[in-house]
Amino acid sequence: RRAACEMLKSGLLRAAVKLTLPLFAAYWLVGFGYGVFATHLQLAWWFPVVTAALVYSGSVEFILASLMLGAFRPLAVFVMAFLVGARHLFYGISMLDRFKGAGWRKFFMIYMLTDETFAVTFANPVPAGLDPHRFQLVVSVLVWLYWLTGTAMGTFLAHACPAVDLPGMEFIMTAMFAAIFAENWRVEKSHAGSRIGLAVSFVALLLFGAEDFMLPAMGGILIVLTLLRRKLT
Repeated sequence: RRAACEMLKSGLLRAAVKLTLPLFAAYWLVGFGYGVFATHLQLAWWFPVVTAALVYSGSVEFILASLMLGAFRPLAVFVMAFLVGARHLFYGISMLDRFKGAGWRKFFMIYMLTDETFAVTFANPVPAGLDPHRFQLVVSVLVWLYWLTGTAMGTFLAHACPAVDLPGMEFIMTAMFAAIFAENWRVEKSHAGSRIGLAVSFVALLLFGAEDFMLPAMGGILIVLTLLRRKLT
């Protein structure tokens, strides 16, 4: 309770909530859809809630729920989860300096780092007067809670009203990324990095197709930005 009072007095919680409000809409609704989806697969009521809390990798959780219907293949699940989550390697590297000196908070910040959390914290400066590590941790925990509570509510409603269905819910995340990109484009001084990301992604899409372009695109962006880092800074 003392920690909560300190956050309220310092404005830390208010600043974190303000920054993550766009993520609340996306995470809560997609988490809600995941709860409904997993329930319709006849999985146990606790499965979507536990995976939402521990796996915490949205697309992996949807795939894992589907894999649970067939024969259990732990190696295939591991390879799938690693490949889908491998994108975290690319932008996780850019957060290493920010996580220095975070102490015990660092483990939670690393575990809770997602595409969207990275996007909003990397593009927005820490409000004046706030500890950056505490701010990052509170932002990460808030986003995790959005996902967890959305999943729990979706699971509950799907059990209470089996007729509930939410087709097209996965498009929310795409729309949210488009909004974040547009906001970053508006505030950034140079659009060189954004243009490189768009160009490399487009080439990867042409070469590998819509289902397999993500990893080549992320790898290509990392290589190009590394080679051009001095010109871009």
